Amino acid sequence: MKLEKYKGASDLLAHYIHRPLENKIVLHLINTRITPNQITILTNMTAYVVVAFYFLGFLIPGSILSFVVGLMDGLDGKLARARNQTTKLGKMEHTFDLLFEFSWLIALALFLNRSSGDALPLILCLFSNLFIAFYRYCYDTFSRTMGISLDIYGDFERVFRRIAGRRNLYNLHILLGVLFSVPLYSLITITAHAGLTAIIYAWRTAKHLHIADKPSKGSPQQKGDVRLNTGLEDSKSFYVEDEYNLSFLREEVKYFLIVFGKWSM
Repeated sequence: MKLEKYKGASDLLAHYIHRPLENKIVLHLINTRITPNQITILTNMTAYVVVAFYFLGFLIPGSILSFVVGLMDGLDGKLARARNQTTKLGKMEHTFDLLFEFSWLIALALFLNRSSGDALPLILCLFSNLFIAFYRYCYDTFSRTMGISLDIYGDFERVFRRIAGRRNLYNLHILLGVLFSVPLYSLITITAHAGLTAIIYAWRTAKHLHIADKPSKGSPQQKGDVRLNTGLEDSKSFYVEDEYNLSFLREEVKYFLIVFGKWSM
C-alpha cells in the first residue's frame, strides 16, 4: 500500500511527528466512506478558523489549531494514494494551502497592527509572504525543469529541507512567540527564516540549472553518479552529482555571490 509521496516528508515536524500519525489515521480511514476531497474541504475550513482566531486575537487557540491543520493537511493525499484515487486536480490542493498560509500571517499581522498601532507587523508580513512566494517559485521552477524535486536532488538539499522555511516550522515560531507573550517576535523570526530559505533555494536552483546547461563539464547524469532510493517500490531512481573537488566549490561560491548580489541590489 502506497502512502508516501516519492520524495517523502520534508521538514522536521512533518517527517518525525506528522508522518507516523498520518499513516495510522489513514489506515483507519481507508475502509470508511470518508473521501480525500472531504478531508481537503474540512482542512481548508479549519484553516480559516485559524485565520479568524488570529485576526480576533485568540492567538493560543489559533496556534494550537494550526498544528491540527498541519496534521490534517497530509491525510487527503495519503488516503488518495492508499486507494489509488490520485488525480491531476488534486495538485490544486497545494495552491489552496499557500493561500491559507499567507492568510495566517496576514491575520496575525493585522491583529498586532490593530493592537499596537505600529506598522512593523504589516511590513514584516509583506516581506515574509514575498520571500515565501519567491522561494516557492524557485522550488517549482526547478521541479518543472529537471523533473525531480529540489528537496532530494543532492546531499545538501536532503539535509536543508528538514529546517527550510515551511508552514509547519512557521507555526512553531508563532507558538513560541505567543507562549512568551512576544508575538511580534514570531513575525520577525519568520521573516528571517523565510529570507534565508529564499536565498538558499535561489542559490541552489541557479547552481544546479547552470550545471545542467553544461553537460560536457559534468552534469548530475554524467559524472560522479550516486543512486538515490526514496524507499518506495514504484518510485523513480534519480542520480546526483557527488564530486566535491576544489573547482566545484569555487563554482558554488561564485553563484552564491551572484544570487546574493542580486538580492542586495
